[in-house]
Amino acid sequence: MKNNRLQPIALIRHAATLWLALLVLAACERIEDFGRYGGPDRQIPAVAYPMVSHDLPEIRRSGTLRMLTRYNATSYFVHRGGEAGFDYELCQRFARGLGLALEVVIPEPGEDVISLLNSGAGDVICAGLTATGELEQYVDATRPVNFVHKVVVLAPQDPRPTTLEALAGLTITVPSHDPFFGELIRWRDRHKIDIAIQPSLPLVEAEELIARVSRGELAATVADDVLIEAVRAYLEGDIRLGPVLGERRPVVWLVRRNSPELRAELNAYLRDNLQLLPGGGEQRSQTYGIIYDRYFRNPRTIRSFQQDVDRPDKSGRISRFDELIRQQTAAHDLDWRLVAALIYQESRFYPLAVSKAGAQGLMQVIPRFAGAQADSLFVPEANLRAGLRLMARTWNGFAYLDSLERVRFTLAAYHAGIGHLNDARRLAMDVDWDPNRWEGALAETLPWLAQRRWYDQTRHGYYRGNETVRYVEEILNRYRMYMRLVPLDPAAAAVADDVEAAAADSAAYAASVSAGRSDYE
Repeated sequence: MKNNRLQPIALIRHAATLWLALLVLAACERIEDFGRYGGPDRQIPAVAYPMVSHDLPEIRRSGTLRMLTRYNATSYFVHRGGEAGFDYELCQRFARGLGLALEVVIPEPGEDVISLLNSGAGDVICAGLTATGELEQYVDATRPVNFVHKVVVLAPQDPRPTTLEALAGLTITVPSHDPFFGELIRWRDRHKIDIAIQPSLPLVEAEELIARVSRGELAATVADDVLIEAVRAYLEGDIRLGPVLGERRPVVWLVRRNSPELRAELNAYLRDNLQLLPGGGEQRSQTYGIIYDRYFRNPRTIRSFQQDVDRPDKSGRISRFDELIRQQTAAHDLDWRLVAALIYQESRFYPLAVSKAGAQGLMQVIPRFAGAQADSLFVPEANLRAGLRLMARTWNGFAYLDSLERVRFTLAAYHAGIGHLNDARRLAMDVDWDPNRWEGALAETLPWLAQRRWYDQTRHGYYRGNETVRYVEEILNRYRMYMRLVPLDPAAAAVADDVEAAAADSAAYAASVSAGRSDYE
């Protein structure tokens, strides 16, 4: 596809070679003290100041809020085909309150979220970051989203007392992307404690470092207390908690410094959900409390989120219908992951789902449009056959469009029907916009179909087109995540796993050589 964010996983050997180079480079760069290597200067963003003007009015016109985050156990991840995460759920509720779709943007290796924000790739950073003076040189922080303590995590067999002085001689590993890195170095220097601080390899998150400390692979790390307790719910081994580093800190979201209206709207939303009381306690809304408990306090839900079979990043599996969807889409020029993203939106992969309008099954097909499958729409194979026939007909009809527009128009027609979509295209032509363009055209004219001054001019009349815009963008975002996590071809996945294993092996060897060890096997 022409749009690089929709490119299927291709050229897998080339990509794996690039990953190998990145991993080996990172391993060779391993040092005992990141502070003596460059410290906070290494964390100056490549794009330090806003390069675009895209505040709340522009976001409203686009119909989409773009959330920059990291793929980890608390901020954002894909679970049972759907999107989840503490930051994701809070931000999604904010977006829906404004009638916006939420698009999730995950940094690629080597990208920093501040630069992505300032360059216009996203609108708000929701990634569990604690407020620091360094960050606020380049971005504006919101009100607190949470409050945490930074705590040293020690291996279970480490016998040292849990005092600051007892940390002497310890090597602490911290995620390479964590803004707390520079602050930890300054804390070490201020307290004059002889500890080494080193970065993790790229893309390694705090929960993985805690697990590695538990297994004795690392000496120590530093993490938020709420995350530590959540990880303990599913950790196979054990850990020891070391000293707490300083006072409780606010976790914040971040926006560009030229987005005051977005920041004000976010602050109003957060104020309604979380307030710090004079005595130091917190007052939480019921909604906030439910979301918070789901990711930080309830061991049952926390453990369920970690089941490999339900996590495509761990199993390569989106749903139990993956193979069936692949088989059925083989006869059509469609990416099975796009179809899976649509099915999640329509039925959450529940084959007996029925809508208020009478649509049935996985793809929510209305019986009168199902043809020979009208009486068997609760059978997954039959439902997919009918739904894909309808979807492919529209897909083929838009073959003349750019690939990204073709996806959007097909999804819009599946949701709204071709009649309402054509009404929106005619309205676009009436105001001299391109009827073959989504952004800046149909994404704006579809919502007009709910306004009398516009729908009176159309053939098919009133329609809640803003719901279709949100439907399209939510499926598109999910599709992008599926492409990131699950290969188009399972055979390619096996090749990728082999190459990734070889890359990790090479990286480990490079690290051992860099550290002057000769016992690596």
